Amino acid sequence: MTADPIDLDDLGRMRAVMHPVRWRVLKELYSGAVLTATQAGELTGLTPSAMSYHLQQLAKLGLIQRDDSADGREHPWKAVGSGLTMSGQPDAAVGAAMMRNLLADIARLLATPPPAGDARPWPASYAHANLRLARDDAKNLFARIDAIIREFEADRQDPAAPDHDVYWIQGVGDDDAAFGADSQSHEMRH
Repeated sequence: MTADPIDLDDLGRMRAVMHPVRWRVLKELYSGAVLTATQAGELTGLTPSAMSYHLQQLAKLGLIQRDDSADGREHPWKAVGSGLTMSGQPDAAVGAAMMRNLLADIARLLATPPPAGDARPWPASYAHANLRLARDDAKNLFARIDAIIREFEADRQDPAAPDHDVYWIQGVGDDDAAFGADSQSHEMRH
């Protein structure tokens, strides 16, 4: 995988990615998995032929690509890039689909028991803040959080350490629409 996330800045690509089956497979591929259509189908409950269609659509978008086959018979897929960044303005349907997918991911995360010996009641943490930011400040916040995430991605030294899903959504509410559509950003990273 390359170090940079793939930026989805147009509505058509965002719609294609928000399909629940494609979202689930992308999450798995961006976590470093390499999957065949059969394996991806088992993950999502689809037949290998139906899953193959979705994988080909993701490949057309430049989000995944074929990986080397160990035996020449299987045709595995791997992610391109380190994750997705959505810098375009989603419409209401894409926004709703994005939230359904994120909520399903978070529900799976919260249902996962803590590792053995970890006394925490939850395997996750949550934070929310409402900030009044000028456009330049919002862009600066995005850049700083992105830099921190990249720093931790680059410093993955302990292969035995558990993966941590990081969800970050930064947006401008309706009452601040004067800042414009480009002051919103959405990101999926694993």
